This record gives sequence, C-alpha cells and structure tokens, in this order.
Amino acid sequence: MKRYRKQMLATAAIAAAAFFGTSAEAQYNDLLKVLEQNEAITAEQAAELNKKAPKYTVRPATSGVVKDLQIRGRIQTQFGYVDAKNDEGSDDFNTFEVRRARLGLRGTLFDSVRAQLEANLVPGSDLSMRSAFLQWREHKPLYLKLGYDKPHSSLEENTSSAEILTIERSLINSLVAAPGPMTGLSLDGDVQMLTYGAGIYTDSANRNPGGDDARYLYNAMVGVKLDDLVGEGNQLRLQGIYLASDDSNGNFGARFDDAFTVAAHGVFGGFDLRAEYLLGDDDSSEIKGFYVMPSFYLTDKVQAVLRYEQAESDKARGVRAPSRYTRDVPSLKVREPEDGVKVDPQRGDEYQAIYVGLNYYMANHGHKLMAGVEFAELKNTDTGTLESTTFTAAWRMLF
Repeated sequence: MKRYRKQMLATAAIAAAAFFGTSAEAQYNDLLKVLEQNEAITAEQAAELNKKAPKYTVRPATSGVVKDLQIRGRIQTQFGYVDAKNDEGSDDFNTFEVRRARLGLRGTLFDSVRAQLEANLVPGSDLSMRSAFLQWREHKPLYLKLGYDKPHSSLEENTSSAEILTIERSLINSLVAAPGPMTGLSLDGDVQMLTYGAGIYTDSANRNPGGDDARYLYNAMVGVKLDDLVGEGNQLRLQGIYLASDDSNGNFGARFDDAFTVAAHGVFGGFDLRAEYLLGDDDSSEIKGFYVMPSFYLTDKVQAVLRYEQAESDKARGVRAPSRYTRDVPSLKVREPEDGVKVDPQRGDEYQAIYVGLNYYMANHGHKLMAGVEFAELKNTDTGTLESTTFTAAWRMLF
C-alpha cells in the first residue's frame, strides 16, 4: 500500500512538472532519478510513467531567453447596494458585477529584463490592455521601464487592487490621482532608506503631434523607509509624489495641470495605519482632501478596516459623487434644462465619508472575502445635500 501511494504521488508530481515547468524533459528525468534513488519507484515504473506523462505544450520560442514565466490573473466579483436621498426624496440602486477579470503573463528575459502583458477581460466590456511593458532590472538602484502601465500617483492608487483594504478606493483619490495606465518611460530605484522614481508619459491616444502641441504627463516620486526606527517586524514609510500635465482636457485621466500627494504608511504588529493628503489644481479650480485608514487584525484571518475621508473644491459643483454606485441611482441622473437651467444632483463642493469593513483572508490577499458599509455626504448639489449609504460585498481571488 505504501509503495502504491508513493507511485500515485510520483505520478502527480510528474504531471505537475510537465504542466508548469519551463524545460519539461529535464524535469521529468531529474525527478524520476530522485524517486528511483529513494526507492519510491522501480526503474521499470519510472520508464512507464515517463511514457504516460503529459507533454509540455507551452515552451519559450527562443531557447535560453526566458528565465521564468508566470501565468497571472485575478477575478474580483462584488455586490453593491446604495440608498440615496436629497431634498427631492430618496431612491436606491443595487447590482452584482464582475469588478475585475484579468489574465496575463510575466517573465524574466536574459536574467535581468522583466516582461509583463496583462489584459482586462470583464464580461460586457471591450477587451483592453491593463499593462504591457519591459523593465530592465539589472541594477537595483535604477530600474528602467518602457511601455504601458500605471505611473506613480498616490499610495492608494499604486496599491494593487488585489491588496487594497477597502472594496473601492477613496473618492479623493479618484478625483486627483487616478490617471489610469498610459504609455511612457519611467525610472524607479532605492538606495538604503531612500526610494525614488520619475517618468514621462504620452496622452491616452499614445500619440503626440509634436512641436508646441505636444502633450505629456510628468511625475516624480520620493519616499523614505523608516523601518529601523520603529522596531523589528514593524514598518514606517513616507512618500511624496508630484504630477504635472501639459494638457488639462482629460487626456491623462484628470483635468488638473498639477497634482501633489503625500502619504504615510505604518505597520505595527497587527495594526496598520495609512493616511494621505491629495491636491489637484489648474488655472480655474482646486480640489483637495485626505483620508485616514486604520485597520487591525481581530484574528489571524479577520481584519477590521475604518476609513474617513474628506474632499472639497473651491469651485461650485467641483466634486462629483462616486461612480460606484451612487451615480447609478435613477433619481440622481443629470436632467437636461427645460427652462435653461441644468439640474445636476451628482455634483457638489464638499464631501465626507466613513467606511467600516471586515476582510476575511482564506489565503492572504490571494483569496479573500470583503464586506463594508460607507456613509457619505455631498453638500451643495443642485438638489441640496446628497446623503448616501452604500453596502458592498466582494469575493476576490488571484491565480
């Protein structure tokens, strides 16, 4: 019976090596030799298993170029319900959705070049790219990236959607520091306590007319790691990012000429604290705000999260309600003017919200359940103060 179990384990191991390996034949032989030496299987059994092992069907086109290759993906599903009210009454909206579905490849080429290709596959949406870049990583003080990816813009925006602690990022982040992926050239690195980065990116069309009409987004990031000051096993990071745009007409995902974010992130045992201030401005308006987000592990798998945020604009109707899910409430749709005056229940100039949530980690961020409720208030809309309560629940998985 023991020999039979060993043989079954050997068969499973060989099948796994055949499917996931990068040089299948060598892995088969090495594994079989070890099993024979340990007397787990006989030479005859090894030969028979080698015949039956599935053939490796995906292999690098050029031998010796690919050092490692990963198939990567994520599926994030969620439910949302929002109840909203203003001076005209109340209304609600609810939905189930696939929030994100991505599939891609990441590999190392020639020992020092990272190549990544990832596509968005959300049902009902057009196929689009999330990232496509090459990054030269031979010298850690200076990594060079060329291609399509998110630029540095804020702590929250540059935290992966697989690792954010709330189901949706803050509104102030989406208003100021969410330009989305774009094509450009960037530099990243760190030396001891210092981290830094800089980049130049084309607009959403990935083309520039040249001359005086050329449009670019520029960014610069600097951070400090203060882990040594807060004790072994703890973490403290400070970060500042500046973005400047040649074009304020939305080609970079935001209308601001300039944006600035400064953030702090500390981890002390099971306690995590993140805070960030964000400011965006152009010639005619300015939006600024902040969020504070403490979280704490109640058990090894259950985490409680609290986030408070504020956003305000010095221009009337400069702050728009969250796109999920408040703008979907039927009564909050913008009404075309009948008497020459447009009515917009979605826009005001002062916003604040409190989010309370619980996260249950089945395999860290690789497999988790999330639930949260957010109470929000947007003042000075065309229909008075907009108050909303939003319930969300999510199931998220990486593979």
